[in-house]
Amino acid sequence: MTTDDITIEILDENEIDSALDTKLREFLIAIFPNWETVFRTRRAWHDAPPVFTTLARDREGKIVGHVAVVERTLTTNWNYRYRAASVQGVSVAPEYRKTGLSSKLLDKSLDEARRRGYPYAILFCREPLVHFYERNSWRLPNDSMIMWRERELPIHMQSNCPMYRELTDKPFPEGPVDVHNPL
Repeated sequence: MTTDDITIEILDENEIDSALDTKLREFLIAIFPNWETVFRTRRAWHDAPPVFTTLARDREGKIVGHVAVVERTLTTNWNYRYRAASVQGVSVAPEYRKTGLSSKLLDKSLDEARRRGYPYAILFCREPLVHFYERNSWRLPNDSMIMWRERELPIHMQSNCPMYRELTDKPFPEGPVDVHNPL
């Protein structure tokens, strides 16, 4: 398979009608079957709806790739706060894997996040995917990056490798970073 006939588009959340929402959730269930209970009702983890979705479709209009971007707030020990584009649900249909489509979806998503003024992008992935993301200019932080539902309630992530990417010339915050829904 090649990606020559693939269309990639950015959709704001308000541009996704109920029919497309259903198709997207079915696609995500096929890619992430362990998360079926989540995707039966919504397209996001941890109660944070996407700000925008990057969607790849083949010439028949079938969904073959997906990236959702959620807004998060990063805080540091010094209580500095930064907006971040949190990338989630990076997925490509099996027949399009190893074609470069994942990288194209990520590039398009990060370009859009940069255009919207996010200085950083973050994601949480499983260890076997770290090398893929590193090849796409993502980095592992030097210190901890922990997702919090509330200040005393960390979220235990199944994807245990936090990564970041600077989208501007502003360096990523040093030290431990807490990740929250927008504050």
